[in-house]
Amino acid sequence: MTNEKRHDIIKLFQIEQFWRIFMSEKKFLSALRLCAVFSDASGETLRGLTVCRCGNFRAGEFIYSADSFEKSLGIIISGKVEVFGENENKRVRLNSLSQGDMFGAAALFGKGEGYVSTVVSKTASEVLFVSESKMKEIIVSDPAVSLAYIAFLSDRIRFLNKKISAFTAKSADAAVAAALLTEESDSFELNISRLSKRLGIGRTSVYRSLELLEKSGAIRYSEGTIKVLSKEFLKNVR
Repeated sequence: MTNEKRHDIIKLFQIEQFWRIFMSEKKFLSALRLCAVFSDASGETLRGLTVCRCGNFRAGEFIYSADSFEKSLGIIISGKVEVFGENENKRVRLNSLSQGDMFGAAALFGKGEGYVSTVVSKTASEVLFVSESKMKEIIVSDPAVSLAYIAFLSDRIRFLNKKISAFTAKSADAAVAAALLTEESDSFELNISRLSKRLGIGRTSVYRSLELLEKSGAIRYSEGTIKVLSKEFLKNVR
């Protein structure tokens, strides 16, 4: 092999390496700008996160569980992740996360030893882990992140209160109405079987409740898609 050819191969290799690093950093920054806590973070804060650990997970692989977790804020860089709660040996899906979403925010500064949820990688995924000490450093130095963190936790409290209402509702109609209110969008796909298992009521009862809510004008239900028309009505279903 001539020196000229060897030089060309080395140059191509360097270009390929540079491109991989560039695309990786672009994906990393895109995820952080989508993240509720870091969307308005300073450039210095974002650069500081590059030293944090990144983990790659296969589909179906556990990321966090009650017995295996670390005190870190998890941020989804790529892929999809699901969060489950355990209730009397039954696993209940609490949330689905994708690029820019977080988990572990509420437990990060808590004094508890265990983790109350199970986090599972739904697809191949990459997760950035920001340690407790690193987050303390950022919160002290970057006011925009501090305010965003407080706002995020407040929103999570409201979201979980809606979930609790869905699980503790006395009637099937109230349970279904409360479950619909937990969705972030006014229009979404609804899996009847999954909702039935989550609420612990039969599918027939779920269908009956949906029909009643549609007749009342609170929702529109068509081909597996729900359109919420009156949140106020749903809040008052007993």
